Amino acid sequence: MARIVRKYGGSSLATPEKIRQVASRIADLRWSGDEVVVVVSAMASTTDDLMKMAYDLHPDPPRRELDMLLSVGERISCSLLALAIEAEGLGAISYTGSQVGIITDTKHGHARIVDIRPTRLFEALERNMVVVVAGFQGVSIEKEITTLGRGGSDATAVALAAAIGADRCELMKEVDGLYTGNPQQVDEALVIDHLDYKSALRLGIGGTKALQAEAAQIARDYKIPLAIGNTDTDSLGTIITDQPFDKGLVVGLARRDGLVQRMGVGSPPSTDEIIQYFEHRGRWIAWRAGLPGEDAPFSGITIVTTCHAVPGLHESVTSILREKGIPTFGHMERKGEYWVGVESAHADSAINILHHTCMEKGWLRERQAPDDSYTA
Repeated sequence: MARIVRKYGGSSLATPEKIRQVASRIADLRWSGDEVVVVVSAMASTTDDLMKMAYDLHPDPPRRELDMLLSVGERISCSLLALAIEAEGLGAISYTGSQVGIITDTKHGHARIVDIRPTRLFEALERNMVVVVAGFQGVSIEKEITTLGRGGSDATAVALAAAIGADRCELMKEVDGLYTGNPQQVDEALVIDHLDYKSALRLGIGGTKALQAEAAQIARDYKIPLAIGNTDTDSLGTIITDQPFDKGLVVGLARRDGLVQRMGVGSPPSTDEIIQYFEHRGRWIAWRAGLPGEDAPFSGITIVTTCHAVPGLHESVTSILREKGIPTFGHMERKGEYWVGVESAHADSAINILHHTCMEKGWLRERQAPDDSYTA
């Protein structure tokens, strides 16, 4: 018998029929003898709809009130899924983040988990219940409701897996796994079947949509076997462990849009939102995430490598983009990654060109099917 934490994204819970499908899959796991904790996101578009209403009423909503509002979406999902699981003939109970003991810092809108006290969760598992937890939220050390930022349900799931000693954590999404590039942007993107924690974290920081960076960091710190799979097929495409990546010099490419470039002299800017920072001849150059309503015309593309030297990487990147007429706005090469800034208007072309170049040079190789032992 395994103890599994499984997370479902909002698209997987978009309609009553999809919720029933998820409940059926959870029931299959439970009837096979596994202990199951489910973490859920808000139903598709719910968070965006709530955010729009807030900004319709106030041009700059207080962060505390936004957290109170946005936390509602996941509560709806977890209660509906618990009802659907009960209809499958199993005992189920839903909990909010605060009820399950998720303690965060005090930063509204982008809080970090600092502790988990899962007493009620353990009690429910002892009663053979399926536990359904609202992701994306917790309660601060000052007893205020907080949210964890975009993709925060991934962090909830992995942190809970660490706290309860789960055998693995599975993140079920509308994709087949973690790709060598966003398949909606990169025509030749491939599923990465096996990956190490550090490379997964670099992809998350770089902006990959399939894995939140904090979730990858928690998995790395606590050595939680992590899987990413497809809700519709109930299959796991990517397995993340501490085993080194051994299928090429390049792991994959990630992209982060909506960046602002700032330059200056003297002391660098101090902000948590800085994505990249360089110093050159007494001047600093920084890229940070754009604020709501701010013109943010840049994108950063990260080529994640295996920490081994990739001969000619810088020359290849700069020459091919120059040849294709794509201007660049900064480069950074360091152990495990290469970053280049481009205008967002050219980002689709740039990432496809760079992905193809990595394949053509043999740095990024085709993957094999994942290990059958991790089939969901």
